[in-house]
Amino acid sequence: MEERLRSRISWGLIADIQPPDIETKVAILCKKAETFNISLSNEIGLFLASNLGANIRELEGALTRLRAYSSLTGSEISIAMAKETLKDILSDRQKMISIDNIQKTVATFFNISVSDLKSSKKLKIYAHPRQISMYLSRTMTKSSYPEIGEKFGGKDHSTVIYAVRQIEKRGNEDRELKNIIETIKNQLQK
Repeated sequence: MEERLRSRISWGLIADIQPPDIETKVAILCKKAETFNISLSNEIGLFLASNLGANIRELEGALTRLRAYSSLTGSEISIAMAKETLKDILSDRQKMISIDNIQKTVATFFNISVSDLKSSKKLKIYAHPRQISMYLSRTMTKSSYPEIGEKFGGKDHSTVIYAVRQIEKRGNEDRELKNIIETIKNQLQK
């Protein structure tokens, strides 16, 4: 570690480092496009910022790819062209669903915290979303029951099996639960 960083840390400097929000990503893309002398509309910038990750290098790589394709074909950069040129990146992005993503999405949907989802609280407002999260983790990822249990605060694999079976059983009878699960799945696959 560099000496200047070591000294800052020893002073107790606190820096909040968060991934950029969509507006910041659009601004970065527009600035890079300006540097490359590319005409990039806000609409295309917004499309790229919302469909690619928070990693700025990934965004810059996508922009470079669009620039190269545009110069080779002589076509303007459009959303349709971006979808076609970046289809492999976009499809990989859509397939990357993790237990952490599921937990965050379910917690947001039910307006609870992820820590409540991982806790051992037995109140229905926490237990029901927890079971849905475990069910989605099992059906949408390749994680085993013990791996899922570990991600939910060290729960036993039998707890995960029970949760998955409960949601499967109730999902066949309860239309509202089925709709909730479909809504959350759609949010995760965006």
